[in-house]
Amino acid sequence: QISVGWYQNDNKRKVDFSAEFYFRKLQNLIDFKTGEEFIFNKVLETAILQGPGKSYGAELSIRKNGKLNGWINYTYSRTLIQLKSTFQEENINGGAYFPTNYDKPHSINAVANYKLTRRVSFSYNLNYSTGRPVTYPVAAYDINGIQIVHYGDRNEYRIPDYFRMDVGFNIEAGHKIKKFVHNYWSFSIYNVLARENPYSVFFDVKDGKINGYQLIIFGTAIPTISYNFRF
Repeated sequence: QISVGWYQNDNKRKVDFSAEFYFRKLQNLIDFKTGEEFIFNKVLETAILQGPGKSYGAELSIRKNGKLNGWINYTYSRTLIQLKSTFQEENINGGAYFPTNYDKPHSINAVANYKLTRRVSFSYNLNYSTGRPVTYPVAAYDINGIQIVHYGDRNEYRIPDYFRMDVGFNIEAGHKIKKFVHNYWSFSIYNVLARENPYSVFFDVKDGKINGYQLIIFGTAIPTISYNFRF
């Protein structure tokens, strides 16, 4: 693994900057053979493939302190795997490198906190990332009454990007240093835009037509109220 970084502190503006770049060679990454079934498979080792991989990327970060504090991180990262073999069933995507299931090139995380008074503060959170790789069906055939789906290259496409914003409002009970318990109320809204972010995508063939479906978790805004204390 090779990595290099640059860091800069601006004490006058209370801002910190950082940038990191990396490259890493990987071995024995795991994937599976095309068309293999895992349910009730008593010899799972026959369905698993291993191959070399590589990972590289960059991370940029800005952090601010003070009455308005928080940070913004941007990450570009790639993780690729190669499954190349003389056996056709073990040769994926023609032996070329392709994205792993957890390859997400772009990611942005932003957190901001603003202290309105000594007891009242607001918070903001943003998360964005590229959708996970997925293999899409590109054609369907009917052979002797049996419907067969033909898929494209492994992980050639991606599910929709993930995007979420949260907001919060905090009220502290007091600031006495010698208090036995420090407590505060927190009011927040998770996924304030009620965006329906797909967790996964799957397909089904019915009457010769390929239908796509999305599994969505927490596809609406969720308000919460919590009471917190610490000793």
